[in-house]
Order: sequence, then C-alpha cells, then structure tokens
Amino acid sequence: MKPTFGALAAPTFIGAALGAAVLALSTKALAILIAGTAFGTMAASVVFPYYILVATIPIQVDLISNITVTKLITPLTIGMVIFNALTHRGPWPLVVRWPAGYLAGLFFLASIVSLVLAEGLRGLPGEAAKIPVYGALFFLTLTFNRTPEHFRRLLWVIAFTGMGEALITAAQVHYGFVMPGDWRKNLGQPGEGGVDGTLSAILDGKIRAEGTTSHPIMLASFFLMAIPCTAFLCLTESRTSIRIMLGGMLALMGYAWFYTFARSSMIGFAVMTVVALSFRSRAVRILLLIGAVLVFTGFLSYQAISESFSTGVHAIESGGLFGKADVNEASGSWEFRLESIVGGWGLFSAHPWFGVGFGQSIWHYTKYLPAWANHSSHPSTIHNVFLEVASELGVFALAAFLGLWAWALISARRGLGEPALRPYAILMSSIIFGQMAFLMITPMVREIWLTLPMAIAIGAMVKAKA
Repeated sequence: MKPTFGALAAPTFIGAALGAAVLALSTKALAILIAGTAFGTMAASVVFPYYILVATIPIQVDLISNITVTKLITPLTIGMVIFNALTHRGPWPLVVRWPAGYLAGLFFLASIVSLVLAEGLRGLPGEAAKIPVYGALFFLTLTFNRTPEHFRRLLWVIAFTGMGEALITAAQVHYGFVMPGDWRKNLGQPGEGGVDGTLSAILDGKIRAEGTTSHPIMLASFFLMAIPCTAFLCLTESRTSIRIMLGGMLALMGYAWFYTFARSSMIGFAVMTVVALSFRSRAVRILLLIGAVLVFTGFLSYQAISESFSTGVHAIESGGLFGKADVNEASGSWEFRLESIVGGWGLFSAHPWFGVGFGQSIWHYTKYLPAWANHSSHPSTIHNVFLEVASELGVFALAAFLGLWAWALISARRGLGEPALRPYAILMSSIIFGQMAFLMITPMVREIWLTLPMAIAIGAMVKAKA
C-alpha cells in the first residue's frame, strides 16, 4: 500500500514543531510536549519512530544544557523500536550484519571506551550523548530500508524536513528569527568595547543563517543531503502537480542554503554534480579522473592547494554575492582550516594507536600547530573528519570508519546493475562523494550516519533479490 502524503509529512512537521517550540515554551512544558506528541505518533506506526528521528537530524539547538531535541528523541525511538520488536509489530534492529554492523559497532565501541579512558565517568554523558544518535541513525536505517519503496519514503521525509528547515532559515534572514543554538547564543549581550555576536552583525547589515542547527556549516551539511534527495524525487516523479511542488521546495532549499554562505559546501555540491554526470557521460568520467590526479598532486603542496582554493573562493566573493555574508575572508578561512588539519595530523602522529578520546581533540590539537601558523584564532575542532577520527580514536577506529565509507560505495556500485535500484545507487554515490569532499575541510556531521547506511542498504537489497 502506497503511503499517503500526510503519512510521509507527519514526522517532518512534528520535528519542526519540536524545534520551533524551543522558542515558545519553557523547558518543562517542552519536555511534556516532546514526550506526549512523540510517544503518541510513534505508537501509530512501526516506522514512525525512525522517521521522526531522521526529521530531527538538523534540530541541534540546545534544550537543556547541551541536550538537544534529537538526543531526547533518540532513547524514545530506540525504546519504541525494541517494544515493537518484542510485540512482533516490527523488526529487530539490524546490528549484527557483516561487514557494516561490525565496522560501525567497532567505531562506536572505540568512541565510548576512548572517552572513558580519557575523561573517566565524568565524560558521560557529555560528548558520549552523540554516540547513541549516530548509532540509532545507522542501524535503524539498515533496519527500515529493505526495498526501493522504503527507500523512496525516506527520501520524502528528508525532503519535507529540508522544506521545514528552509522556512525557518527564511524567517531568520528576513525577520531575525533566532534559535538558541551555539551560533546565536551571544545575541544582544554586550561585549568588551561594544556589542558582539549576531546582533552586531545584524546592525552592520550582515546575514548568515543556521536554521535549527548549531552553526551555518551544519545547516549547509544538511542541505548537501536534502537538496539532492529532493531533486531526485522531482526528476523521477510522474505526476506534474507533485513535480511542481517539489520544484518549489527545491528552490526554497536552494535559497536557504545560499544564506548559510558555506563556501566549503560549494566544493561538496561541485563534486556531487560531477559524479552524477559521470554516470551519463564517458567524457565526464575521463575529466573526473584527470581532475582527481590534479587534486591529489595539488595536495602534495600545501601552498599550491591553498592558493588555488583562496583564488577560486575570492573570485566568487568578488562578484558581490557574499556582500552581506558574516564570514571570514576566503584566505583567512582556508588558513585556519589548513593549520587545524596540520595540527590534527601532528596530534594523530603523537597518539596513533588509541587517540586522545572521543571529542577531546579540541583540548590537544593546538599544541601541534605548525611553526608557520599565524592565524589569530583557530576552530574548536579539527576541520577534517578523517583526521578528527584518527587523532581522537586511533588507527583501529579510523580503519573501521574508512571501511564504512568503502563498503557504502561498494554497496552503491552493486545497485548500479539492478534497473530498479540504479537511480538510487547513482544518487547515493553522488551524495557520498560530495560529503567526502566537504568533510575534508569540515568536522564530523550527523548526516553521514544516515547516508552511509542508506548506500549500504542498497547493496543489501541487491543481495536479498539475488
């Protein structure tokens, strides 16, 4: 039975309502709203707990201290899935599956153990609260996406979530709508010598939106997944009215993404587009190979890649599109990223086996900055997810992490031979390559714990059909 429009949209609207309620309700009232609404909706359908979890991926505003809506929803989601499995209403979570389940399990286990070894029990929950969110997204995606129909429903949930996030972003851009996230937490507070934070930026006519995420880069990361998923639905939908609706949603998301002014995500979209086109053109595949060689040789020289990146971004900025952006100059943005990457490599070299603990690189990597580092400030995390994992968890967890990426691409490739799965395989291959390029200069984001198992699920569908 094909799901109705309301069934697909409900988890998204509930997630958006929970995020918006942060502004309007007290902590206790919001807790009641979350518990009552989420529990009632989750009980209505076996798959709804999972869809609600997906819909809250971009809702990263602080609710109670460092506890976000997603971190509150996650244990409820896991509990409902297990309850449904015990009562034979739904499937058991697919945890033991070779090799994806074992690789992910090793990564999450290493994350918890490393944090306890580094911080003791005082490190819990703290950074450790992220791990159940990542794990629930990963394993439940494998559990609830076993057919192309399931996969398409998930794309609809992502698309509606993107639309809700875009509406909130538009409100921020035009009406100063503020969410209590890290990016806006200093709004209106006087600083030394005047007013700092977002209020100062607004008074200067500067704009940079973050939606319900903790930072504009995180919002751009979400749109790096939501925009291609929505575009895919628009291109493959047969009904004209639905295609028009999806086109409007896509335009709104593109508008919201632009106002994140996340230049690093432009690289992700560029790589994603080239990969998607390579499946249709042999010439593009040849150019892609040549480009990969040039990029690799460029990375052998920090100066060469730095100058190329800065020149390209400066060319975009000089066109006036970034006139209202509250961002660092291209040269400075790339400079502190490059310095953090070199510092991350130094930290990994000093602690290669087990790292310094999950989420602990912030306290260590600045000690390993290169002698030529001269930027006035440095980001709180290493701006390269692979070095971040390596320095915090060590070489064994890094191998498991890289193994997940490799297996996701292998699984997507297997889907290319199945006519019913080929479009989804192309979509996921493009998204994963785009995210990989994006994460070379960006720290860990939630979305990969959804996209990696989505690609792996395609391979599982091929195996099940065979």
